[in-house]
Amino acid sequence: MPDIFAESGLSSGAVYRYFSGKQAIIEALMDSTMQPVLRALRDAERAEPPLQVPEIIDLIHREMITVLNIEDATSLIVQVWAETMRMPLMRETQQRDLSALHDALLPLLARLRPDGEAGSDSTWALLALSLGTFISQLVLKTNTLPTATLVDELRVLLSESA
Repeated sequence: MPDIFAESGLSSGAVYRYFSGKQAIIEALMDSTMQPVLRALRDAERAEPPLQVPEIIDLIHREMITVLNIEDATSLIVQVWAETMRMPLMRETQQRDLSALHDALLPLLARLRPDGEAGSDSTWALLALSLGTFISQLVLKTNTLPTATLVDELRVLLSESA
């Protein structure tokens, strides 16, 4: 909290005039990160040609770090994930945000299917892949492969295990 006060240039009393507490500040920061992602996904529904899976993942990651620089954004996101483990209200907020992200992805994935329908399971699988690549590419920086290569490799692995 002292870092927030210093960065804002406001006293603790002034900050708490705008926010009820630490959780409200974190939620506002996460909302400022999530809204550009949701807007970009809704805009991408009309893209021609339709975005492919690697492009969707890269779009999510790119938009997550537009509000803050990459170091601040990844640090904030990891800290929020940690807070969700001990703060039930924060977990509920994150679950709501992830559900909104899920719902925004459904029409994008439907455009990639011959039948024009995407199932909820496919969307959750895409979110899992997106979170994994986010952690390995942007947080831990252990993976420098392009997302398209990772998706292609995953396809190969899954086809070999079938």
